Amino acid sequence: VASFRAPEGHLWCLDVEPSAGGDRREKVMLDPTEELELNGSRGTANLVIRDGKREHTMSVVDVKDMVKALTPDADWVPLVAFDCRGLEPTAWHPTQGYEIVSGGGTLFDDVDLSDDHSMWAEYCEKSNAPVQMTNLEWRFDILKGAKVTKG
Repeated sequence: VASFRAPEGHLWCLDVEPSAGGDRREKVMLDPTEELELNGSRGTANLVIRDGKREHTMSVVDVKDMVKALTPDADWVPLVAFDCRGLEPTAWHPTQGYEIVSGGGTLFDDVDLSDDHSMWAEYCEKSNAPVQMTNLEWRFDILKGAKVTKG
């Protein structure tokens, strides 16, 4: 695999929980194209979870100079950045719609990892060779001082 990425507008399936503790919500869908209005504010967010009078929010944001494609020579590469306000992602559930480019240059789009994210395999006709991705791992890191804009 030469690269792996989530396309623009990708729906993210996440487990989230309030930063100060509270009920964990599983397999919540975050749509970066959806703009939800916040109570008492002119702002918007891609995901709003209301807990009584409190609103916990999360949005996809662009980070200046952030690479968004995993390549074989990279240890860890950010695929997405979230602006989290009172809400933290605790797990990612890969779904479908990912893009993988083989070493031979073949683009595989709409790759489905929802059944088994630990293994994906296909055949590259350009290089006459099998293509596979195994042991996909991820983590959530905090980016402090990053220059962000609304995604």
